[in-house]
Amino acid sequence: MEKMDAPTRILVVDDEKNILDIIRFNLEVEGYEVFTAQEGEEALRLAQEVKPDLILCDIMMPEMDGLEVCRRLKEDGRTNQVPVVMLSAKTQPHDKVASIEAGADDFITKPFDFSDLVARIIVNLIRAKQKRDVSPLTGLPGNISIEAETKRRIAKNLKFATLYIDIDNFKSYNEIYGFPKGDEVIRELASVVDETVRALGNYDDFIGHGGGDDFVIITTPEKATAVAERIISDFEERVPSFYREDDLKRGYSILVDRLGRDNYIPIMTLSIGVASNQKRRITTHWEVGEIAKETLSYAKSIPGSTYFVDRRTK
Repeated sequence: MEKMDAPTRILVVDDEKNILDIIRFNLEVEGYEVFTAQEGEEALRLAQEVKPDLILCDIMMPEMDGLEVCRRLKEDGRTNQVPVVMLSAKTQPHDKVASIEAGADDFITKPFDFSDLVARIIVNLIRAKQKRDVSPLTGLPGNISIEAETKRRIAKNLKFATLYIDIDNFKSYNEIYGFPKGDEVIRELASVVDETVRALGNYDDFIGHGGGDDFVIITTPEKATAVAERIISDFEERVPSFYREDDLKRGYSILVDRLGRDNYIPIMTLSIGVASNQKRRITTHWEVGEIAKETLSYAKSIPGSTYFVDRRTK
């Protein structure tokens, strides 16, 4: 059995108690652990004591307003990574500008629909995790975020398909052409993945970089095949630009091993394994990983670029 995650902590700052009570009630219904403060100094103290995952802060407050609270939070190394969502009854554009200048991560106008507020909270929590878990090479979220997004979709009983993408013969390419060229290939594949998901995926699809040449996409089952096919097609169009002309003409590169023997390394291709809960029940992120590895292994056993989708019902 998986260990239960601690509830997400949210600090709500507003000088009007009735608003605090309403927000607290609705967020607790959603499963959040809620702390409240009615003035700026109290908010700054609680931010350090309870270490919230996100802060909702009203702009208009006596003595210290929300903008000053936000500035101080972002200047403090203990709290500057906590996302701050500003709340305001005003609608003037300069409120949003002032919030951004103060370092706020988002802005929402009162009165608001609570489903919209919860959606904003979820988006900002995901962004915050991704900022702490980002590949320096591609700028994409890493394994922590991949696991968290998988768990989130399972917990919400959402139908999803996870694509595990791997470059065939990449390690040998690095040895022949050098790591700087290999990094260029990784960045190019990241671009292909991003462009494809933007063109064919859903607005809330997830893209992650697990390290090396391993990429992960989480989309909906009906999108998986088209996404996989486009990624393979676009990558194969671009991969020749990373090879010398003589290697392309031969159809392989030559890697000389330690004994001086020539090893013939095929041109890089892509293998994609797809795990989905469309036809089978998946209850943990571990299952997703195991299924995806199986399908990826099968795809890699077939010559050339290919993908394989798990269609089992058990």
